[in-house]
Amino acid sequence: MAENSANDSRKQKETLDPMMLKVSIILVFGSLAPLLDSTMVNVAIKTIAGEFNSTVSVIQWVITGYVLAMAIAVPVSGWAINRFGGKRLYEFSLILFFVGSVLSSLSWNIGTLIGFRLLQGIGAGLLMPTMTNMLVQISGGRNIGYMASIVSLPMLLAPILGPVLGGIIVNSLGWRWIFYVNIPVTIIALLLALGNTRGQSHRGETAT
Repeated sequence: MAENSANDSRKQKETLDPMMLKVSIILVFGSLAPLLDSTMVNVAIKTIAGEFNSTVSVIQWVITGYVLAMAIAVPVSGWAINRFGGKRLYEFSLILFFVGSVLSSLSWNIGTLIGFRLLQGIGAGLLMPTMTNMLVQISGGRNIGYMASIVSLPMLLAPILGPVLGGIIVNSLGWRWIFYVNIPVTIIALLLALGNTRGQSHRGETAT
């Protein structure tokens, strides 16, 4: 009897709350664009260099600048989460990445593209650790294995799907569409995040 009750208790702890699962999927969905973008742009580098008549040493900054901006933003995210809160920072980072994607798609020379990619990198660098931090907070230290599997799925798929999608997009539509595709994904992620925030606020007011 005691063993059965212990097993039931363990199953309850291991069961992922539906609301927690919903929020987790929403947060992870927002990370798809930055993860795919970083790999898709690699495929388009040669095409971009040809259009802007750029040298290899300069065109590499389209990738290097993005990665450096991400690296700089990651440690700042810890302070920003404590200062502004995870939800606000997550939404802000999505908006920043969205703006960077729109501007990158409108770049008129290699210098502007590199600058706008820096903006994109900052948004991505704030987004990823904020997402992870929020998932840990939502789980309350429980179901860490489930959370880790949810987070790791897009990270595993992005390096595989990114180059394939990037090649198809560049060959069929042109390199600017690599940034255009980020726009609807980011908008949907932002709307889902805002809608979920309003829903949680409404439930909190009803409960009180």
